[in-house]
Amino acid sequence: MRREEIDQLRFGEDAEAARLRRAWRNVVQAMLTRVAPSSRRYLEAITLVSIEADCVRLRLDNAFGRDWIRQRYLRDIQTLLSQQLGTPVTVQLVGEDSAPPAELAPLPVAPPAPVETVQPPLPAPRFNPQFTFETFVVGKSNRLAHAAAFAVASGTNPRYNPLFIYSPPGLGKTHLLHAIGHAALQRMPNARILYISGEEFVNSYVQAVRQQKADEFRERYRHVHYWLVDDVQFVAGKERTQEEFFHIFNMLHSAGKQLVMTSDKAPRELVGVEERLRSRFEMGLCADIAPPDFETRVAILLAKAERDGVVLPMEVAELIADKIQSNVRVLEGILTRLIAQSSITGEPISLALAAEVLRAYLVDAEPRTPSLEQIVRLVCDELGVPHEEVVGSSRRSEVVQARQIAVFIAREATGEAWTRIAEALKRHDHTTVIHAYRQVQQRLRRDPLLRERLLRLHQRVRR
Repeated sequence: MRREEIDQLRFGEDAEAARLRRAWRNVVQAMLTRVAPSSRRYLEAITLVSIEADCVRLRLDNAFGRDWIRQRYLRDIQTLLSQQLGTPVTVQLVGEDSAPPAELAPLPVAPPAPVETVQPPLPAPRFNPQFTFETFVVGKSNRLAHAAAFAVASGTNPRYNPLFIYSPPGLGKTHLLHAIGHAALQRMPNARILYISGEEFVNSYVQAVRQQKADEFRERYRHVHYWLVDDVQFVAGKERTQEEFFHIFNMLHSAGKQLVMTSDKAPRELVGVEERLRSRFEMGLCADIAPPDFETRVAILLAKAERDGVVLPMEVAELIADKIQSNVRVLEGILTRLIAQSSITGEPISLALAAEVLRAYLVDAEPRTPSLEQIVRLVCDELGVPHEEVVGSSRRSEVVQARQIAVFIAREATGEAWTRIAEALKRHDHTTVIHAYRQVQQRLRRDPLLRERLLRLHQRVRR
């Protein structure tokens, strides 16, 4: 018997069963070129059960894989099987633990499909392993953007679509985009995520137009689950690119896909961007990130140092955070250089080394020495005591305490002579300020609240 005849008819198999088996084998071969590599094992595990009238029953016992095939590929399977058999059929995909689903409507018989060009796969997402939600330091300035990004990655709030995050450069927009990508892939390992910058989108579209492949360019976006666009402002002023961006946006949004975009300005402030695009950017949630406050900047530095396995002295973190106020990227860059310089030279991380690194960034890191008069006024402001009473003759207890603290802070911060400190407080005898200093020293040993207050005042003076 010829090999072809063996392939056509197996032991105990009639001609109809052999025809169905061959048709299913051809469908599987065709589908393997269309599905993601991670889905192929589910497709190959499907077995034929029977054919009754125009209904073909297939079986896949893996419940997750069965749902995955039903949602994404069942209609394609039905189309190809109808073409192979030459008659319209419906397909039921069942398992031992589930009832058969409702049948799909019969499809008309179509001529054999032409060989399709397999669409090139999406580029692998280029997510920085350091940019996760766990490494993002949350403060008052970025709390809304962080919460919205986390909700989007978790799939818990479909109303945030699109999510539009805007801020000046270096405040964490890209970090949040990468964190969304990491979390979404962890939740859905087979999710198709396309991360691209606005500049890359413009360049790739221009290249597609030059090569007369605009249709292929648009097609690669069709099955995306997450579209993450960084620095979308780069499409401004480019009419044809904005036209393409508009159509892709509409295609994905209407299909319920998640869109996240970042920009250096709010949608209304994007000059050169068409109104129809700006209005779509505002359809979901717009969240801004403001420059971090002092405490958040310190927390960012301490967190990065901990990730790098370095002990960063608090006073060094506070010095850097005080000098770099508007850009987290520069803040972390200075810390990276400080750690590297300490490692190369063997010099411990200190205020002096930090000041040297800051000067390399053209930042004057020398601590400012305020005048004695400024220190006295700062203490009065902190304690809520009128300045004229502290430098006057009042003997009220709160005034005397403020005067003593002013003496202590002035001496510790400046090292000035007792006579100069006495002059700043309008005291005629410098022995009175020496007595005030010693009084505070004694109280420090038994009063932790006073110790915290003096530390806070000293930090304010040194900024």
